[in-house]
Amino acid sequence: MFLPAVVAVIFIIFIKDQFEFSAIGWLSYWFIPIFCLYQFMRTFVWSPLNAVITVGLIIVATLVGHYQTAHTKIRLEETGNRYFRDANGQEVPVYKKVVTAQGGRHYLYGWLMILGLQLVIEGLYLHELTSVDHLFEAAYKEVAADVLIFYRLTGARHSSWILWGLTAFSSLSYTLFLAHKSPMAKMVLFGKKTYKHISEHEERGAH
Repeated sequence: MFLPAVVAVIFIIFIKDQFEFSAIGWLSYWFIPIFCLYQFMRTFVWSPLNAVITVGLIIVATLVGHYQTAHTKIRLEETGNRYFRDANGQEVPVYKKVVTAQGGRHYLYGWLMILGLQLVIEGLYLHELTSVDHLFEAAYKEVAADVLIFYRLTGARHSSWILWGLTAFSSLSYTLFLAHKSPMAKMVLFGKKTYKHISEHEERGAH
């Protein structure tokens, strides 16, 4: 009973997170594609067939990343977690600007596309047994890797260069398309600290 409960909680957290605005940061938007790209290059074996497969993975991952980003909402939030007292002794909040994003159901659709392709690859190319238990396990591992970043470091998720490449290319395309879509996201993702004013009209146009 304990394991199914843990799995259910992880799934609920993952789905819930897609409908909430969460901060855009280096760890979640750069770490995953860079780490998976490293694993892809480390395990990739050159051959004409593998090169063709890699091109196909890049094309599919780019299309999915573009689809996900097209429906992602981005906004700039101000949070007051500190304050100081003015000359009159009044508390004056100090606001911290945070750029946040909400993937929504379209991000989940894209995630399901990548998961489905992963299962097809495992069944046809890697000749792994596909069953209901296997489908459940694959979905659980994919969600755990997205919710728990350190899970990817364990190497328990997968070892095939194809699967590493699929995750790397889809994650990287989402990050780059997000930076292209929103000036605010680009400033955060590429380390620019100065915020410029972006009107509400401009931000709606980016959606």
